[in-house]
Amino acid sequence: MSSTPTPDTNPTQLLRYRLQIPTLTDADSIGRARQLLMGLGLIVDRIEDGEAEVAVVAAAENPGPEGIRQALTKGGFAVQDITAEGS
Repeated sequence: MSSTPTPDTNPTQLLRYRLQIPTLTDADSIGRARQLLMGLGLIVDRIEDGEAEVAVVAAAENPGPEGIRQALTKGGFAVQDITAEGS
């Protein structure tokens, strides 16, 4: 379980997170994870077996890596890693 710190960004930039979620294994789990992530205000760029990429405008309400991890864990998903990148 690791997460990189959120990089410094200007308020108009998108902040991206790459999530390693080994329990994303079928259409049902991918759909549930997508709903959880969208419920956090994140833009889901890509979600597939074991991995998701999401984004949020830096000036928007940002749950951060720990907020994302907590929401997914509460929803029954094991989060292996979260990497934050500015864009």
